[in-house]
Amino acid sequence: MEQKEGLRVRNRAFLLCCVCLAASGLLAQEAAKTGAATPAPTARNVKDVYGAVEVDRFKIQNGVEFPPEYLDALQKEITKQLAEAKLFEEVIPAGQKPADSNRRVLHLAGLITNYNPGNRAQRYFGGFGAGAAEIDSKLDFQDGATDQRVLSGDLRAVLAGGFLGGKAEGALKDYARQVVNKAKLMAHMRLPAPGGTPNSPMTQSAGSETHAAARHNITISQKDWPGSQQKLDQEAAEGYRVVSVTISGKYTAEVELERADAIADQYQYRLLHPLMSSSLQKDINKATAEGYRVTPNSLVVLATSLTLIMEKSSPPFPEQYQYAVKETVLVSSGQKDTDKLQNQGFTLIGESEHGTAHVLLFEKTGGPTDTKPR
Repeated sequence: MEQKEGLRVRNRAFLLCCVCLAASGLLAQEAAKTGAATPAPTARNVKDVYGAVEVDRFKIQNGVEFPPEYLDALQKEITKQLAEAKLFEEVIPAGQKPADSNRRVLHLAGLITNYNPGNRAQRYFGGFGAGAAEIDSKLDFQDGATDQRVLSGDLRAVLAGGFLGGKAEGALKDYARQVVNKAKLMAHMRLPAPGGTPNSPMTQSAGSETHAAARHNITISQKDWPGSQQKLDQEAAEGYRVVSVTISGKYTAEVELERADAIADQYQYRLLHPLMSSSLQKDINKATAEGYRVTPNSLVVLATSLTLIMEKSSPPFPEQYQYAVKETVLVSSGQKDTDKLQNQGFTLIGESEHGTAHVLLFEKTGGPTDTKPR
């Protein structure tokens, strides 16, 4: 009898274990379906992911006559001003490692794409802004471990002084200040969640995994908007798609295009060039209603015109798009606008200097078209 009773107890215990295991399996399956067991990762700002930044020595694009002897001093000045801005926990001198080995390091790299030394006599006698030197550059944030580009943006810097025929020290400080201001806004841009899709100028074209893409550049000019639009139309008709836009002069920008097994007339382009940010918002809204979307990182300023390229696809883009344009003089206000709109689901996809103001462009996908940012 005792043996039978013991056997019954063991059988009940075995059955209870089976029930518990089955229940836990069902719970795991249900959690997997609902995602409760693995909450979705959230996107974070650049400055929250990277604890340290290092400034690389800027490079000069071929054919640009910027004095190379100033590059070392420029690197030191940008590093100094970044440290004073306290944007990151640590600013690393060139070639050194972070004090905390666990901190992710971000590299700030720059390419000077255009340089106009200005006119010294005009600076002295021509009044405010006359004869000012100008530097156009492309700034990149790169992951220190992988060297992969994280973010990029164009900067047009108008300098009170000049490197030639003026005090180079003042011009260096002025240019470094504008680089750091740009970095302050870029550092507030939101990175994609782990496993998410990065915010890149274009998605990979079909077939590009196995076929080398053909690439070339065209020039658009503020002095010839109709001709610039015609160039974009011709490229689209031949199956090319816009990849990036880089300022190359006061009135010009280089548009890089790619073709990888593309279909002719698959894309259409609309070139916007208003003088005011309020007009830019209206023009974007009108084009969006017609099925266009903004080409990310295509917002630049040519002369006094805000310049932007919008793209339309055939078949149409599967998602809906909303846009918000903000203009502010203070960098701190731009940072607040960026944080606020990104909390509403927008992403900062463009930033440019327009006179003394910063123009910020945000995009939101997947939401209803009648929702307006606040």
